[in-house]
Amino acid sequence: MLLGKALAILSTLKGAAAATVIVAAAVGTGVAATNEDVRTAVTNAVETVTGTTSAQPAVVGARNAADKKLRDAFQDDQQKLAKMHSTHVDSTDRAKLDDTINTADAALRARLTKALNDVATLTLGREGLESPKPTGSPDIKNPFDAQAKIDDIVKTAIADMDQIAKDAADAVALLPTATPGKPDEAGKPADAGKPATAPTPPAHPTP
Repeated sequence: MLLGKALAILSTLKGAAAATVIVAAAVGTGVAATNEDVRTAVTNAVETVTGTTSAQPAVVGARNAADKKLRDAFQDDQQKLAKMHSTHVDSTDRAKLDDTINTADAALRARLTKALNDVATLTLGREGLESPKPTGSPDIKNPFDAQAKIDDIVKTAIADMDQIAKDAADAVALLPTATPGKPDEAGKPADAGKPATAPTPPAHPTP
C-alpha cells in the first residue's frame, strides 16, 4: 500500500517535491526501515524523478578507467603494426615481414588480455564487497584499496605493448627494402622496337 501511494504521488509531482513526499511517507510509517524491497523501490523512484543516480563505486570507476587506458594503448600499437604491412620489401622477404607483424599482433593481444584479467581479479564483484559477518549484524563493506596495484598493472602492460610494437618495427627495419620503379619504365628496353642501326638501303642501278 505504501509503495502504491508513493508511486501515485510520484505521477503527479516533479523534482525535489516528489522526492520529499515519497521519502517522508516511507520513513514516517517505519516500513522502509524494515523492508529492503521498499527501500530499493523508493530509492529508484526518487532517482528517476530527480534525475540523479547513486554515486558510482570507486571500484567501478577504477576498472573502467583501467580498461580504457589499456584498450587505447593496444589500438595505438596495433595501428603501428598495421602500417608495417605497407613496407616495400623484396618478394622473397614478404612472408617474413608478414610473419613478424602477425607474431607481434598475437603477442599484443595476449598482453592486453592478461592485463584486463589482472585488473578484473582486483575489481570483479567488488562493488562494495561485504566482509564476513554474523547473521543479523549490520552490513560492513570493505573499502576499495587496490588503486595503486591497478595503476601499476596498467603502466607495466602499456610499456610491454609499446615494446612489442617497437621490437617488431626494429625487425622489419632490418629487412632489405625494395624501391619499386615506375610501371611504364620497369623492364622497358631503350628504344624498344627500333633497330640499333638503320640498314643501308641497296644502291640503285645507274640507268
